[in-house]
Order: sequence, then C-alpha cells, then structure tokens
Amino acid sequence: MKTMAQIDAWYEAEINKAKLEGKLEGKIESASTIIRAKFGAQVLTPQIASQLEELNEQQLDDFIVGMFNWQQQQEMESWLRGVEKLP
Repeated sequence: MKTMAQIDAWYEAEINKAKLEGKLEGKIESASTIIRAKFGAQVLTPQIASQLEELNEQQLDDFIVGMFNWQQQQEMESWLRGVEKLP
C-alpha cells in the first residue's frame, strides 16, 4: 500500500505532465495556424503535422519564431529536416 506522500507525489507528477501536454498541444496548434496563415492550408500536410508533434517545447518555440523570419515554405521544411537529424 502506498503512503499519502507517495500518492501526493504521483498526483503532482500527473498534474505537471497534463499541464505540459496541454501547453505542447497549444503550441502545436499555434504553429499550425501560423503555417496555414503564412503559406496556405495545403502546406499543412499530415507529414508536417506529424513532425510538429515530435518537437519538444523548446523546438516548438524555435519553430514559431522561425516562422516569422522564413519567406519560403522550403525554409520551414529545411528547418524541420534539420531537427530530425538531432539526437
């Protein structure tokens, strides 16, 4: 049987995990919206959407900032390919 401290620690960890997942989902949705607005809805392919879901929080932040600088769809795709090569 678990102690109350163990249950509290587990609960706190689950809450933090849920907050992070919600935060990541929000960033993915923001990135998707920016892609559609900047390059058109047809650019947000299932492959690009899948790549966005693989990014961590910092990478999503970097991606969103990059979107403001990129002028061509190829710049975005090149950035995503570069992230895939990172360990």
